[in-house]
Amino acid sequence: MRLFVPLMLLASTWMISPSLTLAQQNPTLLQTVRGVVLDRDSRSPLPGANIIVADLDPVMGTTADIDGRFVLPRVPIGRRQIRVSFLGFEPVVLPEVLVTAGKEVVLSITLQEQVMQGQEIVVEAGVEKDRPQHDMAFVSARSFSVEETRRYAGGLDDPARMASAFAGIASAGGVQDNALSIRGHSPKGVQWRLQGVEIPNPNHFAGLSVAGGGGLTLFSSQLLATSDVMTGAFPATYGNALAGVFDMQFRPGNAAKREHTLQLGLIGVEAASEGPFRAGGDASYLANYRYSTLGLLLPLLPTESATTFQDAAFHVNLPTRRAGRFSLWGMGGSDRQTQRATTDSTAWEYDFWDRVDSDLKLDIGVAGLSHHALLGTRTYLQSRVAVSINRTRWDWRRLDDNLQPQPDLLIDSRDTRATAGVQLNHKFNARHTLEASVSAHRLGYDLTLRDAPDQLPPAVTLAAGDGHAYLLDAGAQSRFRPTDRLTLALGIHATHFDLTGSGAIEPRFALQWQATSRHAFSLGLGQHSQTEELRIYFADPDGDGRPDNTSLGLARARHVVLGYDLALPNARRIKIETYYQHLFDIPVTADSSYSMLNFEQDWGFNAALTNAGAGANAGVEFTLERFLRDGFYYLVTASVFDARYRGGDGVWRGSRFDRGYALNALAGKEIALNEGRRHLGLNGRLIGLGGKRYSPIDPTASILEEQVVFDENHPFTRRWPATFLVDVTVTYRIDTSGKSHIWALQVKNALGAQDRYFDFNYRRRAVEIVRDGFPLPVLSYKLEF
Repeated sequence: MRLFVPLMLLASTWMISPSLTLAQQNPTLLQTVRGVVLDRDSRSPLPGANIIVADLDPVMGTTADIDGRFVLPRVPIGRRQIRVSFLGFEPVVLPEVLVTAGKEVVLSITLQEQVMQGQEIVVEAGVEKDRPQHDMAFVSARSFSVEETRRYAGGLDDPARMASAFAGIASAGGVQDNALSIRGHSPKGVQWRLQGVEIPNPNHFAGLSVAGGGGLTLFSSQLLATSDVMTGAFPATYGNALAGVFDMQFRPGNAAKREHTLQLGLIGVEAASEGPFRAGGDASYLANYRYSTLGLLLPLLPTESATTFQDAAFHVNLPTRRAGRFSLWGMGGSDRQTQRATTDSTAWEYDFWDRVDSDLKLDIGVAGLSHHALLGTRTYLQSRVAVSINRTRWDWRRLDDNLQPQPDLLIDSRDTRATAGVQLNHKFNARHTLEASVSAHRLGYDLTLRDAPDQLPPAVTLAAGDGHAYLLDAGAQSRFRPTDRLTLALGIHATHFDLTGSGAIEPRFALQWQATSRHAFSLGLGQHSQTEELRIYFADPDGDGRPDNTSLGLARARHVVLGYDLALPNARRIKIETYYQHLFDIPVTADSSYSMLNFEQDWGFNAALTNAGAGANAGVEFTLERFLRDGFYYLVTASVFDARYRGGDGVWRGSRFDRGYALNALAGKEIALNEGRRHLGLNGRLIGLGGKRYSPIDPTASILEEQVVFDENHPFTRRWPATFLVDVTVTYRIDTSGKSHIWALQVKNALGAQDRYFDFNYRRRAVEIVRDGFPLPVLSYKLEF
């Protein structure tokens, strides 16, 4: 990863742009807005729903057809306010919908049925931009749009980087990694899902520096729909996660018109296309391919080292009249990195960077088939099958004192997953909805992990195994609405992992009380569990060929969350959440301070573990937000937290990820020019993070072993200085007839803040502090047509 970002800065791109003084042929540019209106609980269509563009004079409107579909042709471009209503349902407002010349707007809108309390009721249209897509998520959850991944400064079109602005989420991997620590947890506690299926870590160069993180997510902004991020007490249909869940969705392609996108930038070159398979049909496709700009430029660069990546994704949507809707989707990525050692031993300073040859190959792929069927007007059934593969091969050869390459670290791992599952949603009435799911996962593994102890040959096997295991999980949750103002959810989740014979029964509960039109309170309770990465189970510290951790139980936690939400005028709100998490059955090393709660990344891991550890995370989170309105938005979040753990020695200590606080302040202004045909976006972000904890150095042992040796008797008792970052994003959009041109300059770490870590310096024969970090400007041009 150290080579990945610096080499990107050597890249350049040929910016294709029209003249900024293009003459406009039409006085007003128009675009089509189309979509579907559904019952939020049963997903059945709402024929006759009213859809109006409320900010036009006169207003423009239409009604949904028998399938809930609607079309609004000839809508003027710009930010539009769309109101949707249907008799007996709570109306909604979609504020600031961006209508551009380059692509049609396709919306999927869901309405909640009212719980009638009297003969006459007045319901105001709700603006709940951050409301989770998942109906059962009441606490510690919010949605985010693909537009925000670019508009939020520092987002870099990356959902993980963008989400670090939300309360309770902090960067865990430094300024160059997108790993996230949620409420003091290790990033490995975050689960990623796509189209309702758990998937491997979806990042380029996944887990090299931090397990759970990487350089950039595989999710292209061209395919993403509005998705959810959850930071605690998640609903009963989610399992195998201790910290949080990213529930990502692909949007369907436009079934009425073929549209295309080309993008050139310092990170990558990509192309996307979508549209119907045939004119007048309902089936559609959406596909995207991206290749690293650096990979195109490598033949021109004077270096033997190389870093390249590429990814692709697709979504095929196949509605039928009688058999429901089929969805075929997939995503994959491939990363390559080579590094060559310095053959002049007098120039050696650092072990890995100077005397190691390494070849890295990372490949990930996931594909699935989903079926969505309405069983009557109140029941919705989803069936899913998916397969994934995650292959890592990282081979190190270390030059000895005679400049001869010796085998060092070797990671050769292939993990596969086959998943089959169903989810049933049944709406008994406006007051009661049931959601139930069951899934089975076949986990295949083929692992070889070797390392040279103390950097001296021969290399020994640390972990090895091949075969398969099964992970089974099921969940059911009912949502009750005694009144329009009170919502309850009660559920249970069950997990069984046959590799270790472990399992868990986990109750879940949530409550939301809308005390007045402005004040809302929420409560969430839940028990959660998670397996470890498969290679952890096959650690063989005794070297006898018998893995020591195949009887390890699940790591578990109990979450309690209390929240308050205050709606303010002018699209503003204040949200406060306080939480406590009791973690138990945590894997630790007996009679040691070691705990998996502190796991960052350790490719040489080789220890026997037992479920004797514990942890406790507590904190308060504050959010002040103004949703985009009249071209202006801001988001201020503050999290104050304490994360502690108890290792195998029974002593309570602050954990590695206990940074104490995380602060974010974002603001942005969108300026409409030339009667709305051009838009200038100015966005900034200030980030403040408490110092990362680290263990003191044992200088004597480090000199003897010529590597960094930490004093494990006093783990994480010291802190680095606090980190302060500034991110800036400037965008400029020009809409012409049938096309949109978008320029973006996204600057991550504009002030050049630096991470600190330890490395052993051969020349000085001492451990020294290495500083790493610099501004990362990402320039791009996008054409939509």
